[in-house]
Amino acid sequence: MSIPEIVDGATRLYGIIGDPIDQVRSPQQITMRFRAAGQNGICVPIQASIEQFDTVIRGLKAMSNFHGFVLTVPHKVRAMPYVDRLSPGALRIGAVNVVRREADGAWAGDMTDGKGLLQAACEAGFEPQGKRAVVIGAGGAGSAIIDAFADAGVADITIVDVDAAKAAAVAARLGRAHNRCRFTVGKADAAGKDILVNASPVGMYPGTQMPAPLGRLDPQLIVSDVITKPEITPLLAHARACGCRISTGVAMYQAQADMLARFLMPEIAR
Repeated sequence: MSIPEIVDGATRLYGIIGDPIDQVRSPQQITMRFRAAGQNGICVPIQASIEQFDTVIRGLKAMSNFHGFVLTVPHKVRAMPYVDRLSPGALRIGAVNVVRREADGAWAGDMTDGKGLLQAACEAGFEPQGKRAVVIGAGGAGSAIIDAFADAGVADITIVDVDAAKAAAVAARLGRAHNRCRFTVGKADAAGKDILVNASPVGMYPGTQMPAPLGRLDPQLIVSDVITKPEITPLLAHARACGCRISTGVAMYQAQADMLARFLMPEIAR
């Protein structure tokens, strides 16, 4: 089949929904993977505030040529009621970041953020088995990262969030699923840890600084950030200045771009 260079009437539409949306790189990466596989599909950015989200989702799901969407900040938890079939991981985490229309019209969802960040961190030298982590942010992305770390053998995870009750709920929920990992709710203290992850939006907006006053970091520490724009956030700049290895949000999203494309369009993996 010949694939047009631009969209036509047969193009399958996908979107990535967030607020803000101008920092995301997934639309281009996913579209490139569709085209490389010989598929006529395109992924486009969709700006939707929290107040607009329900209306936007209902409208997109009503379009017969709209086949799926990726979710970014702040919609990964909010989208759960719109998914008919959740993967085991998404059920554990309580959030989704990718949803597709099935052949029978149902909507299926999964969560790839944790797997993507873990892969990028491993490429930066992180070896998860038996290690100690601190994760800042207990939202959808943070929960997914905590779940992926525990699943990969990380032994001790400190969860940090401005909403301590939310952090405690994540620790309790994932603690039931991963009984070999120790979960605690605490402060953003990287002393004695092997990896520090920022899974909060802090660092995305102009004028913002680090997600916590961390002080001098041990050069043996690996520091990861989920933010893609700027690629080198204030946290990563500080970590690099301390001699730490870093893993960027761009590396995370590059790692999961194939996962997202294959989930949205399963025929790619066949």
